[in-house]
Amino acid sequence: MAKTNSLLPPLNAKSGNTKPMGMFLQDTTLPELYEDYPFPLDEDYLFGTGSSKFLIRDANERDLPLYPGLSWDREQDLSFNHFKKKGLIDNPQFHQVNTFTVLSHNQAWIEKEVGQQLVWRGRGPLVVRPHAFQGENAYYYANPQSLNFGYFSSPFRRAPVWTCLSHDVVSHEQGHAILDTFRPLFMHTMDSDTNALHESLADLLAMFSALEHTDVVKQVYAETGGDMRHPCILTRFAEEFGTGVFGAGEPYLRSALEGPPYDKAPKEVHARSTVWTATMYDLLEQLVDTAINHESRAVEGGFEEFSVVLSKAVKWIKGMLFRTFHYMPPTALSMPMLARLIYEADVHVFPPKHAKFRDLAKEVFGSEKHRLWDEKIDLKAPDVGADFGQLKSTDPATLSRVIMKHAEDLRIPRGDSIRLLDPRLITTTRESDEVDSEVQRITEHYLEYAYEQIEVNRDPQTGDQVGVAMYGGGTLVMDEQWKAKILASYPEVRKDDPEGNAGTVRAWARTRDRFIRSNRRAIEKNLTERDRPRNLKDPPVVPGCPVLLIAPEVGPYHITRRVCNLREHILNIRYKR
Repeated sequence: MAKTNSLLPPLNAKSGNTKPMGMFLQDTTLPELYEDYPFPLDEDYLFGTGSSKFLIRDANERDLPLYPGLSWDREQDLSFNHFKKKGLIDNPQFHQVNTFTVLSHNQAWIEKEVGQQLVWRGRGPLVVRPHAFQGENAYYYANPQSLNFGYFSSPFRRAPVWTCLSHDVVSHEQGHAILDTFRPLFMHTMDSDTNALHESLADLLAMFSALEHTDVVKQVYAETGGDMRHPCILTRFAEEFGTGVFGAGEPYLRSALEGPPYDKAPKEVHARSTVWTATMYDLLEQLVDTAINHESRAVEGGFEEFSVVLSKAVKWIKGMLFRTFHYMPPTALSMPMLARLIYEADVHVFPPKHAKFRDLAKEVFGSEKHRLWDEKIDLKAPDVGADFGQLKSTDPATLSRVIMKHAEDLRIPRGDSIRLLDPRLITTTRESDEVDSEVQRITEHYLEYAYEQIEVNRDPQTGDQVGVAMYGGGTLVMDEQWKAKILASYPEVRKDDPEGNAGTVRAWARTRDRFIRSNRRAIEKNLTERDRPRNLKDPPVVPGCPVLLIAPEVGPYHITRRVCNLREHILNIRYKR
C-alpha cells in the first residue's frame, strides 16, 4: 500500500538551503503585493526551468519554443526585486519564475494538508506553458496533463493581460489539476454538482493560497476592518483579467459573498459553483467570528490579533476541506455528500469535546441560506476492513479479488457489463491541527474502487442505439486498525433504500432519472452529434453544458469534461447588484 514518504534527497540539496523566487500575490493591479518564496533545495531540485513537480516549458500549445529561460539551478538571482530592476510586466523570464513559484508554494502547503506527496499521472513533472496562446483564457488539460496560460490585449488597459501573472488564475488552474489527480474520473461525469465542485474547489484553492501570505491578510484587514462580511481582495477573483475582459465600469463582485441556496442552484456549472464557494466563505466568516468571541473580541486589538484569529480559522477550514479529498468517491459526488464528509471526517479525527467547529460547519450547511445538509445520505460502512488489512500484496489483481468478494457490501451492482477498474489501497499519515496543545498524527487507510457500466441510449433523430460508458464506485475509509468507518459511494445510496444490490439499483435509477431531467437538451444534442470530431476546447453543445460526448476508435462513447473557460467562469460566478 502507498506510504507517504518524502522525496529522495535532490542532487543539489544542502541542509537548509533555499533559493528565493519572486511572485505577485495578486496581479499587476496590486504591484506592492509580492513575495519571495524560499524554494527548499533540501526537499526538491531545480534544473533548467523546472523541478520534480513542475516544468516550465515556454512554448505554444504545440510545444514550439517561444522564449528562452534562465538556468535556475545556477546562481542567478530569482528574487522579485532583482526582476523589478530589469522589468517585470513584459519580461517572459519573470513570467516563468512567477508561474513556477506560485505553483510550488501552493503544492507545498496542499501536500501538507492531504498528508502525501502528489504524483501526476505521467509520473514526471507537470508541464506548464506560461505563454501557450493568445486569447482570453487559461486552462488545465487533463490528458496529457498540462497548465496553459493565455495573454491578450484589452481596450480597457494599456498593457497586455498576462494570465500567468495572476496569482488567482494560476492557483485556480492548479486546483483543477490537483483534483483531477485525486479523482480523474470526475472528468467523465455529467453530474452537475461534481462539475460545479471542480470549479468551486479551484476557486477555494486560490482563496486559501492568497491567505497564506501576510501581506494579503494585511490587505484584507485594511479593506474590511476585520469584518469578513465586507467585500475585499478575497471576494474579487482575477480582478485584472475581469477588468481586461469586461471593463472597470462593470459593477461585478465575486460571488464568494453571494450564492443561491442549493435547491435554487442554476444548472450552468460555473454559476452553480457559487453555492459551494459562498457556503465555504460563510463558514470562514463564522469561524472568524467564533474565534474573535473566544478571544474576547480580539479584533479590537488591531491587525496582529485579527491575523491570529484569521489564521486559526483558515487552518481549521483548510483541514476540514482537504481532509475529505481522500474520502470522496472516485467517480462523482453531490454537494450535500461533500458537506456530510467534511463533518464525518472531523468526527473521526477529533473527540467530542473538540466538536465546536464541525458543529458550526453543520449549522452553516443546514441553514436556510445554503440548505446543503442531507442526513439521509447513507455513509454507513460494511465491516470488511480486516480483509484488506490482512493482504500481503495490494496489486490490482489481489485487490480486485477481495473487492468482488464484497461487491454487494461495497455497492457494486451485478450485471454483465460491469467492469472493475484499477483499484487502489492508500495509507496516509498526517499531522492534525493542535488539540490540547498537542499535534496528533493521524493514520488512515482508503480503499478506492471504480467500475464501468454501459448505458444504452437512443439517438433521438434516428432511433439508433448508442452505448455510453458510465462510472460508479466508492471510497471505504478505515482507521489505523483497519476498522471501516465510512463508505462514500456513487451513485449515492439513501438510508431508506433497500439493503444490498436492490439499493444500489435504485440509486442508479434515481441518478439516471435526475440526470435526464436536468440535461435532456444536452444529452440529445450530444447523441445526435456523437460522431462529429471533437476538441475539448470546443464551445458547449448547448449553452452551459460542461461536457462533450467523445467517440473513441473502439468501444463505448465517453462523456468528457470540456477544458475550463476562464471567461465563462468569471462571467458566471459574478453577480450584478
